[in-house]
Amino acid sequence: MAEAGAGRPIEDRTAPVARGAANLLFIAPAMLLFGLFVLWPVGSAFYYAFTHWDGFTAPRWAGLDNFQRAFADAVHLMSYVHVMLYILGTLIFEVSFGLAVAVLLNSDRRGFALMRGFFFSPVVLSMSAAGVLWAFVLDYRSGLLNSVLKALGAGELAQPWLSQPATALIAIMIVSGWKYAGFYMVIFFAALRRIPRNIYEAATLDGAGPFVQFFQITLPLLRQNVMVAVLLAVTGGFAGFDLFFTMTNGNPFGATEVPATWIMKQAFDKNQLSYGISLTVVLAAVVMAISLVYLRISERLSVHRY
Repeated sequence: MAEAGAGRPIEDRTAPVARGAANLLFIAPAMLLFGLFVLWPVGSAFYYAFTHWDGFTAPRWAGLDNFQRAFADAVHLMSYVHVMLYILGTLIFEVSFGLAVAVLLNSDRRGFALMRGFFFSPVVLSMSAAGVLWAFVLDYRSGLLNSVLKALGAGELAQPWLSQPATALIAIMIVSGWKYAGFYMVIFFAALRRIPRNIYEAATLDGAGPFVQFFQITLPLLRQNVMVAVLLAVTGGFAGFDLFFTMTNGNPFGATEVPATWIMKQAFDKNQLSYGISLTVVLAAVVMAISLVYLRISERLSVHRY
């Protein structure tokens, strides 16, 4: 600070500018990486979505041709029906089952920690490895499931689980639930540990049973956690690829085709990279719209609740 003749300090106007320049230097590397690996690929994807490009030759401007084709593509449109059914399955087999297991194992009694670890163990397995493993288990001729059914004298129940449209998608839903229910169990278990025990003790003294306590105490207090879990399940469901690719690759007869597998086939199997990119743009727009609508609804429900 410089001193004026009358003894009043004169503000140094260069100090804020210097601090701003220093701050920019600190964030410059992160912004550079963000621009190179996020903004540039996103911008390039939007450009190539409006072209005809196979990844090798020079792109040719196509306007809205790829998007018109996408909305006229019956397999593409049906893939969204399949993924919505798959998301419904994840809400049942992952979120709901994870919540049930968390409530049942919410205890410090001996052996419960081991059981929680047992239910969580599939989460550490990669999705591709899980898909390959269960593809062998569900194989019609030599799979473990059908072999066990035959050994128990229930061979008539043996099915080509992954080779018929009636069971293929359901089988993938169940495998996904086996894989990720433990993840949601941990989320709900951590939230349950924050609920004071005296609330349940008071409810027990008032004569409330386990089911009443769950619906009147546990579920309302886990409201925010349930909303986050549902959002994760929905967005993760749209990104589902590994299980579908390793277990069925969209078969049988396209019964398990989802947007991610159809994008991969168009972009890399048929060398129609620009069309695959346009399908990716459509998928990103759908996921963003659903996420925004869900967050807005959740925000309004929370406001009305409190």
